[in-house]
Amino acid sequence: MFQSIQKKTILRLRVVLLFMATVILPFCLAGCHSGKNRESITESGKKESTTESGEGTATSRELKLAVVCESVDGKDKSWIEYLVYEFNKTHPDMVITLMPFGEAFSKTDIPMAQLTAQINGDNPPDLILLRNITDNLDALAVQGYVEDLTPYVEKSEVVHLEDYYPKVLECGRKEGVLVCIPKNFEIDTVITSKNYFNDTTWTYPQLLDFCNEHPNSRFYANTRPEMLLAMLLRESIDYFACEDQGKCHFDSEEFRSFLEYAGSYSAWGSRTFDPIDPEDYASGLRDGRVLAQHFYVKNLADMKDIRINFGNDANFVGFPNKDGRPIHRIWMDHSTFAITSTSNNKEGAFQFLEWYLTLDEDPVLTVDPLRLCANRKEMEEKIEIAMAGRNINDGEPDMTEEDLKTLRILLEGLEPMPDDNDPLYKIVFAETKSYFAGDKTLDEVIDVIQSRAMLYLQEKVK
Repeated sequence: MFQSIQKKTILRLRVVLLFMATVILPFCLAGCHSGKNRESITESGKKESTTESGEGTATSRELKLAVVCESVDGKDKSWIEYLVYEFNKTHPDMVITLMPFGEAFSKTDIPMAQLTAQINGDNPPDLILLRNITDNLDALAVQGYVEDLTPYVEKSEVVHLEDYYPKVLECGRKEGVLVCIPKNFEIDTVITSKNYFNDTTWTYPQLLDFCNEHPNSRFYANTRPEMLLAMLLRESIDYFACEDQGKCHFDSEEFRSFLEYAGSYSAWGSRTFDPIDPEDYASGLRDGRVLAQHFYVKNLADMKDIRINFGNDANFVGFPNKDGRPIHRIWMDHSTFAITSTSNNKEGAFQFLEWYLTLDEDPVLTVDPLRLCANRKEMEEKIEIAMAGRNINDGEPDMTEEDLKTLRILLEGLEPMPDDNDPLYKIVFAETKSYFAGDKTLDEVIDVIQSRAMLYLQEKVK
């Protein structure tokens, strides 16, 4: 029995020694050379830093890009996959891999919880493609999930902020921090007919007078009360509220008149028109059936389309506002990137941004070579191409001198899109739903809006 126990003890000892030799000893030896950052030599002979990352190691060669899921079927590859392919091909020392999250074009909210979990995880993404999540950029900035690009730009030899339209750059500033630099943008504006409204700007009272002067015309081709309310509040909410003084007058005759006008386009309202076919929008504006047209200028060729459809009758009046300034809103292009604050390779991530922001236009990467550029120098180059007609087969110019003059006016009036999360904006929108639905009277709704708005403002100035 003693011999049996002795044999078992010896066997166990051998197992322990074998485990120490094969597992523990190599781990300890590796630990002698470990650390948060190490250097190794690549096949090309270059030094390469390695950073521990929980689920594996992230080297200076690796970049992880968080992107909303997009379906890929055979040769129908998405834009981002082409972009990653081109970068990897031209940067053999670096490799970008995708970290999908959520679902593209989902009818529900993009699951930002999944993205933030990735950012806070052991293997965080280095970059985020902001496509489909630009509305969440403010929240990401507030929570400190995106990196300030200013220190990187200051050291860059190829990206210079002075080359960009200042107002477009403002779209990339959140909480006072530059978190992204748009490559392209769109202009959101309003067109009227010069035959009916020839002023180049308008205030809120002018807008209301214009509507009342044409009772048999619809404002937009297919007007909804919520559209009119959004148009008013985005630019003129300070006309009805003064946050510094803690006062508001949503019970004013002006606001009441506008709500009444907007409500006339509801299902129960008096202004029920047959829908206008989209192909007939231009003629409706010219003959006065339609008072205004919401329009997006996405590329320089749009200026030619406007001239063809509206002739010289189009008046880019922009959005009404308190001061009567020319205001044409900026939509930041969704093909914009941010660096995560938890990235293990921020320098490499900014190297990708430098490459992307200075990328020459490529038909594979850019469907529309005349898209509006945030970089002023690139914009002027595109204007030259459009004026010369080198972008299209028939050789006719995409822009004339008159088109260029109009474009310059739009660019001078650029302003970032207001924040739809403004508490006053939310209060008004929430309470007017019951009025537009016919569930409450105008007086009831206005009383609630005024009461809630005053309560919010008074709490804010305390």
